[in-house]
Amino acid sequence: MTTNAPVRPTSPEVLPDFDIDRKKSGGRRVLEAVNTPTGTIGIALVIVVVVGLVWEGGGFTSSDNLANVGTFLAIPLIIATLSSIALLAGVVDLSVGSMVGFAAALFVQFVNKGYSPWIAAAITLLCAVIAGSINGLAIVGFGAEPVAATLGMLTALRGLCQVIVGPTGLSTALVLGLLEFTSKAYGPLPLLFLLGLALVAVVSILVGYTRVGRHIRASGGDARAAGRAGIGASRIRFFALILSAFGAGLGGILYAGQLGGASNVLGTGLEFQVYAALMIGGYSILRGGIGAPIGGLFGLLVVAGVQNIFDVKAINPYYLNVVIGLLLLLTVYGDRLRGGDRYE
Repeated sequence: MTTNAPVRPTSPEVLPDFDIDRKKSGGRRVLEAVNTPTGTIGIALVIVVVVGLVWEGGGFTSSDNLANVGTFLAIPLIIATLSSIALLAGVVDLSVGSMVGFAAALFVQFVNKGYSPWIAAAITLLCAVIAGSINGLAIVGFGAEPVAATLGMLTALRGLCQVIVGPTGLSTALVLGLLEFTSKAYGPLPLLFLLGLALVAVVSILVGYTRVGRHIRASGGDARAAGRAGIGASRIRFFALILSAFGAGLGGILYAGQLGGASNVLGTGLEFQVYAALMIGGYSILRGGIGAPIGGLFGLLVVAGVQNIFDVKAINPYYLNVVIGLLLLLTVYGDRLRGGDRYE
């Protein structure tokens, strides 16, 4: 005959104390901040500043040099910030450089025909919006690849710019009010650069803290999933392309006012300068929903800082493309090491 031994109550299993809610240490927070595209490019910017101070001394941060860098960056910063919205939405607009040249030439042409600068600017920006709509129709409406469609627009706009400017390759028009506006500065920094910084702040708030920004990122990250969630991804991409063209058109007008005219080569290669800086700053041409405006700003500052060092030290400018290319390769490699899509 067997008896059942009393079952002793078992103490509950003690789980490891993971303490999920425990605050992270300051060092860990710093490491996590650095291990992001914006953090990485921030370090690169610090390195460029240190190299500039070592090589150029106090002249690197002098008022005159800051004014030169600000003038060089101001208009590309405005163009890049608006173009970055298209990248976040998952489309790339390679026609921005040609749009700058076309807009400048068109604006100068209307001014020389006796139109008010305001009317000339309005017509020019309307033409830029139409060009952006054509890009949107081709990409969103007919499903064309963004690179192919905007490359076609790039070629067409460059040809129109050459036709407008004529065989001399140069068209001049001095608009005093616009020249004064583009030349105005507060302290060592140009007004246009300060306005570019303000635009970066506004777009940062838009894409980072608003419902519209979340929809833009969702459209770029996965358009189908965004559509199932009720987000009009196609509509967002269409208007993002219009905004990109508008920014480039505005940049062309500002260049025309700053330079006192337009040439058939104005804006040539600007798309590579803009998108190289955006990619260095954490954006992706192939994957939407990635990047932050502050990263784009840092990318432009790095490119401008490197170019400034090359200019002051009289280094062969052809090596600049080598350095920018290496920065792009390092950016891609770093993105892969961080996990790529994990940071969408």
